[in-house]
Amino acid sequence: GMGWSPSVDVSPVGKHSCRRNGRRVHTRPPVTIVYGACRRDRFLFHAPRTLMQVTFLGTRSVLLVKGSNMTLAFGLLLLAFLAGPLAQLNSTINSYDADYGVFIGELPNPSGGDVKGRVYVINETALQIANFSYNGKAPDLHFWLDQSEVPTKDGLKIPSFEFGVTPLGRYDNAERVVLILPGLHKIGTFRSFSLFCLKYERNFGSVIIPETLTIPKPQFLISELRGSRYNVGSGPILIIDRRTIKIFGFTFDGDKAPDGYFFVGRGPNVGYDAGVKVPIRGRDTPELITAMNERYRGGQDIIIDLPEEYDINHIDWLSIYCYKFRVNFGHVPITNVSQRIPPYVPPQKRYDDIELSKVEGWPVNSLLGTEDRRNFTFQLGPPGGHRGYQSMARARPGKFVWYVNGYLADIYMKRGVSYTLIVEGGDDKSTSDFYNPLYISNDPFGGYSKLSSDERKQVKVLAGSDPTQTAGRLCLWSQDNTEDDPDKYNSFIEYRRSLRLKCDQNSRAAVFKFTPTANTPDTLYYQSYNSYNMGWKIHVVDDMPKDVVDFTEEPYQYESWLQSQNLLDTSKGSGSTASSLTGLLLRALYLAAILFLLE
Repeated sequence: GMGWSPSVDVSPVGKHSCRRNGRRVHTRPPVTIVYGACRRDRFLFHAPRTLMQVTFLGTRSVLLVKGSNMTLAFGLLLLAFLAGPLAQLNSTINSYDADYGVFIGELPNPSGGDVKGRVYVINETALQIANFSYNGKAPDLHFWLDQSEVPTKDGLKIPSFEFGVTPLGRYDNAERVVLILPGLHKIGTFRSFSLFCLKYERNFGSVIIPETLTIPKPQFLISELRGSRYNVGSGPILIIDRRTIKIFGFTFDGDKAPDGYFFVGRGPNVGYDAGVKVPIRGRDTPELITAMNERYRGGQDIIIDLPEEYDINHIDWLSIYCYKFRVNFGHVPITNVSQRIPPYVPPQKRYDDIELSKVEGWPVNSLLGTEDRRNFTFQLGPPGGHRGYQSMARARPGKFVWYVNGYLADIYMKRGVSYTLIVEGGDDKSTSDFYNPLYISNDPFGGYSKLSSDERKQVKVLAGSDPTQTAGRLCLWSQDNTEDDPDKYNSFIEYRRSLRLKCDQNSRAAVFKFTPTANTPDTLYYQSYNSYNMGWKIHVVDDMPKDVVDFTEEPYQYESWLQSQNLLDTSKGSGSTASSLTGLLLRALYLAAILFLLE
């Protein structure tokens, strides 16, 4: 033999060793392979006379080999080992992966949706899918949890960061898709995770959640932070995940100390060269960590973020440390930490946040329900690109959204005042786009008809509960030039002047009343019964705000709008008294029809 047994440490090169967390995977003299819990893509082989670094890619290839005095025979032997046991380590149901969590299964592809991905449990209320793909072609498809092994319409829809509550679109080998359970639900109460088409009740792939599932859980340290200088102390210390620590009731007289930092490191003693500063969330960044110079009196909880190479399993202490004089003001040992702490999940951004960070939204229009405005008319219109509805509601809109009195707007209603809601969003049940009963609820997403039974229980509908009574004729604002980019306009009002209004003359508007009371919540939403993300906020107030600018709407009632277009098309000064009288007559007839419907 070679006279020595190299070992594999899974850790970043040049950093600490993961040997203490390693476990023997396979032994065939003279080679011993030990697999640790830090990283899966880089390995260090230690021997008395040599060091070899291997970067591992996939299940059967070695990308990079560096080292000296290594024979080709050893390299080939390494390939044989890596292609087998290491690649299979995390394929066992209920096994723990330091980067992703507890593995519960590989998504099958029973319905031709090009579905693939590995499903992991992060903690009691979160899942993630690694390397997820789906072609985006199925209608009304959602991530789904169910209490039975086969998904049903009574299960729980899980919103995604990428698509919110709307049906899923395309994913192309996404590195990680993080899913947070809504409400107070916990993963342990469910039996399956699926991709489920609610509209046709069709399963596009499920994994069974094992009854013996071992869920990663946060852990409190045995000790609290205590020091002999500057009142350093704390309440309980919670390890939230591998790179996040929460310190309750933190105390420190930072206004008196020369300086002070949160400091973590390795070894038996706290020392200047044994650790690194760590940032306080919401105060510091990894690039800029400043000394604590304020007084902490115990009424504030602190969250600190550990760097990748100093996660919770690879530090021995947490200290409040004075860099200026290299003094440890107080520390707590990091001991007896579970090997199933929840994995660290990088902060997730919604698709809309990513897109909207590139553009400036239009100013939001507000309609005040004053004495001069007791009626609100709801029509359909385009969402207005990134600067319109998407910026206002921070949600991914459908093809059309609600225009209120002709505007993308939020509404103010006064308690005790009765308002008339006139609905012109379409009453054709044969189409999904043009059947939009209006309702008012506490739900910011809408689409009541598409909600599961569990979701409906969480929604309180305050008006428009009967969709057969709240769907009216179709009035649609549309672009003549479909290539016109809404984002080039500086305001919604400017954009709307490029639109044309057309109403169905063979049907009637739906009309109903809504009166906010003293018990009505401060914030409600007007929504479509049939589609997600079409409406926005209703502010319920005791008195109309004085700091919100009111305005007079441009014509939005169909007959009035037609009249205004006729006037615009007529050369200046050529308008006749007869045409003005015609416009007034048409408006009077329209209002008379509304009053007739209300009787």
